[in-house]
Amino acid sequence: MGDAPKRRLRRGAVAAATTAELAELGVDPAANAQAAAALRLAAELDSAPDPKAAATAARELRQAMQVVRAAAPPKERGDKVDEIAARRERRLSPRAGKGAG
Repeated sequence: MGDAPKRRLRRGAVAAATTAELAELGVDPAANAQAAAALRLAAELDSAPDPKAAATAARELRQAMQVVRAAAPPKERGDKVDEIAARRERRLSPRAGKGAG
């Protein structure tokens, strides 16, 4: 059992996309075990020797990323209402009214 040579994992498109998504979420794989597991699963998926192994890795990666996304810190993004309110505030501010009048 222990005599089998270790398979070398390659970091392909799935690993790159997973790394990019983790960065976008602001999650550090060195500080988050689930994120680290997701990166490993992405490399497993990129290196899968057959379709069954790829399907298994893809399913596990999907589940791991769901957990990571749920635990990620919330983004400071406004919605459409916030965007409209900011535009209105800029429009009504005293400096914006230079040309009016």
